Amino acid sequence: MSRENVEVIRATYDAWGDRDLLGLLETLDPEIEFLTSGYFPDFAPVYRGHDGMRTFWDEMRAAWEWFRIDVERIVEGENCAAVAVRFRAQGQGSSVITDLAQGHAARLRDGRVVRLSAHSSFEEALEAVGLRE
Repeated sequence: MSRENVEVIRATYDAWGDRDLLGLLETLDPEIEFLTSGYFPDFAPVYRGHDGMRTFWDEMRAAWEWFRIDVERIVEGENCAAVAVRFRAQGQGSSVITDLAQGHAARLRDGRVVRLSAHSSFEEALEAVGLRE
C-alpha cells in the first residue's frame, strides 16, 4: 500500500472524529460500499454511494449522544488495509456507554476508499482483505 493510501485511511477516521462530513466524503469513492457489523440492528446492513454515507452519518448522529472511533493499528496490503479500531459511545438519551474493539477492512482505488466493512474483530478484518499479521 502506498503512503498516500495510509494517509487516506487516517484522513477518513480523522474526518469522523472532527465531525467533518465533507472531509469524510472526499476520502470515499463516489461508489463507496460500506458494510456494517450487524452489532446495532437499527442500521442498514449496507450503505452505498455518497448519499448512503450521508444517511449513515445522520443515523449515527441520531443514535449516539457522542461517539469516537480511535485507530489503534493499520496493517497494509496492495490497495487494501485492515484497521483495528476502538468504538466508544454513549446512547442517545441514556447513560449506557458502549466500548467495542472492532476491525475494519478497507479497499482503495485511485486514492479513495471504495469498500469498507466493519467486523467484530481485527482478525476478521485481516481475513476479509486477505492479509496476515
